[in-house]
Amino acid sequence: MPLFASKYNVVGGVMPTDLVTFEELLARFVWRPMRGCPGRYLLALGPVASLPRQLFGDLGFREARSALAPDRVLMAAVRGGGIISYARADGTFVHTLGDSASFARKLQALGLQRSEAGSVAKE
Repeated sequence: MPLFASKYNVVGGVMPTDLVTFEELLARFVWRPMRGCPGRYLLALGPVASLPRQLFGDLGFREARSALAPDRVLMAAVRGGGIISYARADGTFVHTLGDSASFARKLQALGLQRSEAGSVAKE
């Protein structure tokens, strides 16, 4: 299964950051909807060894710890939503994508502030 499909020329598997929106990420990578979580998606490959920056580019990922998650949390806001990646103890990452509402809802559920995920230009 390909990791992403693109109409753009992607160098080295990293997407150009000037085009990053929720819609662009949703269209470029193969995601599957998360059951019971409207607006949230899981990278279809499941846990992967690739760091968020290696897959999605330099989106200004920030790391946080949440008492409500066993893994380190890496997050980045994009126009229309954001990415939350979980760094597992075995060295793999679980990458998720959410629209604006689900991204904010998940950050709140983790006890994290939206400002901790960085800022993007006005949506």
